[in-house]
Amino acid sequence: MKTIATLGLALGAFAAMGYAEDISGKLVDAACHDKSQQNPADSKQKNDISACEATASTTSFAIQTSDGKVYKLDAAGNAKASTALKGNPANKNPMATVAGTMEGQTVKVDSISVR
Repeated sequence: MKTIATLGLALGAFAAMGYAEDISGKLVDAACHDKSQQNPADSKQKNDISACEATASTTSFAIQTSDGKVYKLDAAGNAKASTALKGNPANKNPMATVAGTMEGQTVKVDSISVR
């Protein structure tokens, strides 16, 4: 019985990892993006978030995919992205690949690679 329970737990853990996905795109300042969406007159265009590029001082991050969708990172993802950007402050146009699971419009980040 103990063996079956252990096997069931292991299979459940692997199944949960199967739902993880990779999302690649431009790393942006989530607070700036939210503000531009609320006040489109303040930005050039509602979908133009070039003014919202992430920097080493950004505390709330999102990732914009090539199709224009924007997904916020969770608190752990924000910390990981911040650390990665502070390690390379000269990166003016950070691109990232985020591995994690979607929870609504937020990514629960397992790992992030910034380039």
